[in-house]
Amino acid sequence: MKRKKMAALLLAAVTAISAVACGGEPAQENEDTPNTDVESDDGKEEPETPEVTTGYPIVEEPITVKGLVVGRDTSVRTDRLVWNKVSEITGINIEWECIDADALATYLAGGDWPDFIHYALDASTINDYGVTGGRFVNYNDYLDYMPNLVQTFEDYPTAEIAVTQINGEIYSLPYVEVAATSVTARPYVRTDVLEAAGIALEDIKTVDDFHDALVTLKEANGEPSFIPTLDNDESYWGPMIFAAFGTLTNMNFDDDGTGKVIFNRTSEQMRLYYEYMHQLYEEGLIHQEYLTLDGTVRDDRARSGKVAFIGGGEANYLEAKDFADGEFHLSCLAPLTSEYDDTQEILGRSVASNSSFFINAESEYVVELCRMFDIMYATEEVVEGSGLYGISFCYGLEGTDWDYGEEGSGTYVFHCPEEYDGAFTNYQYNELIWDNAGRADALEGLVTETPGNSRERQLGFVANVLPYQSELYFPASQLKFTDEEQRVLDNRLADIQSYYKEMEGKFITGVEDIESGWDTYCDTLEQMGVQEVIDVYQAAYDRVNGN
Repeated sequence: MKRKKMAALLLAAVTAISAVACGGEPAQENEDTPNTDVESDDGKEEPETPEVTTGYPIVEEPITVKGLVVGRDTSVRTDRLVWNKVSEITGINIEWECIDADALATYLAGGDWPDFIHYALDASTINDYGVTGGRFVNYNDYLDYMPNLVQTFEDYPTAEIAVTQINGEIYSLPYVEVAATSVTARPYVRTDVLEAAGIALEDIKTVDDFHDALVTLKEANGEPSFIPTLDNDESYWGPMIFAAFGTLTNMNFDDDGTGKVIFNRTSEQMRLYYEYMHQLYEEGLIHQEYLTLDGTVRDDRARSGKVAFIGGGEANYLEAKDFADGEFHLSCLAPLTSEYDDTQEILGRSVASNSSFFINAESEYVVELCRMFDIMYATEEVVEGSGLYGISFCYGLEGTDWDYGEEGSGTYVFHCPEEYDGAFTNYQYNELIWDNAGRADALEGLVTETPGNSRERQLGFVANVLPYQSELYFPASQLKFTDEEQRVLDNRLADIQSYYKEMEGKFITGVEDIESGWDTYCDTLEQMGVQEVIDVYQAAYDRVNGN
């Protein structure tokens, strides 16, 4: 069905859902098989638009389907509690099969598939069995039965981009997450170290302020107070500082704001960023071995009480005992500005990723599965009192596994069984779900009620990162390529990435002089074929944008 026809369906679906949610009787089920005896204006037969129902259970008589999961621990339980609730409500019992990841290729080649696969298959496998092989159901043909998914595509366009293949078909479903942790750049700060040196976090607003704070901290503590993590171009300190020197936020390939793909590694903004970072390094304000420090040393310095600006690997594992008063003093630095750009902005992110739920084209329960999977994108309980809707496929059932905090507190709380000793993540993946799935945006802007490391970092994100994330995000990881385009990337991209990361380190440490080496650096990237890569990204991006 085309999108123009979906409005009426959505209205009907919302009306029916509202009736059930308010205590009305579930709608009577209609036959799920569309009438195909209607002729179109051009004389060709077209399926009649089916009447979509939304009541529960989905089936009049219980059915059993088989689902495959890959690489998950089944030593605790071979089912999952959230999916048990789904079965209870829908009447669709799921028999789960779990295999090791290294057995997947052989399993798929064998051809004896279950009704669906709950695993994020790689692009090559999707192409072989979907685009080329036709072994997966195309969800585009069943959107009539999935009003919640359609609404999610409307609300989060990158969700549809993430799952749409090169041929325009959709074989899997997206995972959408919008929460306090939905950030890319994570510029972590130990605020107690700042305060001990007489520095207030909110007073660091420009790159000059940051430089001066590092000078003061070094004088106070006798060592550099900045150990940057620069290996990830979309997280921690690289994109944070880079964004201060111009209007660009992505350090690599990007949209210039008009739909044109550009390569920021050779931009004037990148050069300014390198010059600034080199200044910090040359003055001894960055740890001189930042490129080679192992995790143990980084953790040790983060715990020392002398280093203020740290990476995620260090911040995540700080404990209360690592702070003099036993209280967590963690936050994030808000985006900086400079003489070149006075706008506080930081790299954005796509809230959606390609997930799983590939339906076997030979399954006899395609419609039933589509309706069941649509629960994962609901924004409110599908059955009153069940606690089951989109967020459940990440964090469990509302009222059982988690709750909103006190009204107006901006918090949520997880309920973890005693045997897990507060490690909700272990409970989450051992007993509640297999993998994150569906629409997990019910906790947007909220932080955990539980005191500790996670709460302090989340408060930092909410205050100093989330409000400044760019709305323009180039979805490089979600683009789909033709075979010829993929060959270009395979032959060019890895070497290009290796070269510019190598030169990044050399420019910052001074092994390579920026003034004399910049033109050679840019020329070398051109000779390595960066324009060919740009052209490939442009072609794929144009397809996404309908150009």
